[in-house]
Amino acid sequence: MNFVAAAFDHLHHDLLFVTPDERAALAKAGVRPRSSWKGSDRLEQHILHAEGGPRIGVILLPPVPYSAPRVPESRINQMEMAVHRLRASCKLVVVMSPWGYSKEQELLTRADKNNLPDILLGSGPGIGQTGVLAAGGKTAWVRSFAEGKSVLRIDILVWPEHNSTFKWTEEKNIRMSLFGLTDQYQEEPQMLTLMQTMGTD
Repeated sequence: MNFVAAAFDHLHHDLLFVTPDERAALAKAGVRPRSSWKGSDRLEQHILHAEGGPRIGVILLPPVPYSAPRVPESRINQMEMAVHRLRASCKLVVVMSPWGYSKEQELLTRADKNNLPDILLGSGPGIGQTGVLAAGGKTAWVRSFAEGKSVLRIDILVWPEHNSTFKWTEEKNIRMSLFGLTDQYQEEPQMLTLMQTMGTD
């Protein structure tokens, strides 16, 4: 656990989504939380804004029990309101979810199409996917792969227009790529040193 935390420190994330269960496991291992770690049992809204750059709205969804038969209506309404609010001041609205494939699919089906995020970054149980243009192209839905060993990259080629006619089109205004971390990639020296000195157990 200490290696995981140190490795993330080395990557210098602007924001790292840590669920309550993950936070508890890290705390049990004696890992102190970092300022870039976000996420809790409530919906969170954050704005990423480099100096002179665009404002990116990020919504972190609170957990929904995997055993729950469906996503509570209140959770969907919270997300819709947060998306609507952030759209007023942000070029891009991203939702990060720990819900798993089936509940994310349910979210995309049940939510108001005018208040869906531009990008849904999914995780949790279910298949990984490089990218699906969901909800009639309104939302680019990407899911991490459970076994890791890969990096998903999203390139925004043209900023989305938040109107009724906008839709994502691959290679026109968005590009979604998967990079498998095979032997063709050389280890980053500082990360390799970290692994050798701390171990990865």
